[in-house]
Amino acid sequence: MRKEFYIFRHGETDYNKEARWQGCGLNAPLNKSGEIQAAALAEILRPLGLEVIYASGLKRALQTAEIVAGILGVSVKVLPGLREACLGKAEGLLKNEVATIYPEIWNEWYSAQNNMDVRFPGGESKQEVQERMLGVFESLLNTPENTIGIASHSASIRYFLMKFGHKPHKMPNTALFHLIYENGLWKLKE
Repeated sequence: MRKEFYIFRHGETDYNKEARWQGCGLNAPLNKSGEIQAAALAEILRPLGLEVIYASGLKRALQTAEIVAGILGVSVKVLPGLREACLGKAEGLLKNEVATIYPEIWNEWYSAQNNMDVRFPGGESKQEVQERMLGVFESLLNTPENTIGIASHSASIRYFLMKFGHKPHKMPNTALFHLIYENGLWKLKE
């Protein structure tokens, strides 16, 4: 069995533009730039043969999925497990405020040392995010589609892909990743 996953981050929101952490608690829609980004992403995805898009239920990811799906003529199915990481008390703060209030956690959050237990007060650890996302992807191995789009969020994508050797980094809106499952093995194509 072979399944291909095209995983993409949602388009821009006004909170992204002002560098405000949304996490799973702020449910902002795409702004005009985000809508344009989603349409441009659809053109990149067009030749890849997506059969369906599974999306986080948060507005920014769901709208991105709906714009892409509308252009490609495929359906969108919501999977709550694709939501953004719970960032606890860091949600709603500007990035520079997060770095000032929680400097040690901030440094660990983006560290290449990969401390998977790090979390913001009241939030999920990187390990919990990774396990949640892995559970979603393993469940998708039982679906009839073989070429699947995934609309999710930066932290959830980042810490999930670390499982396959991807280094943590800050990713732009509508960043796209290609993950393949074949013969019992996962492979991230970069």
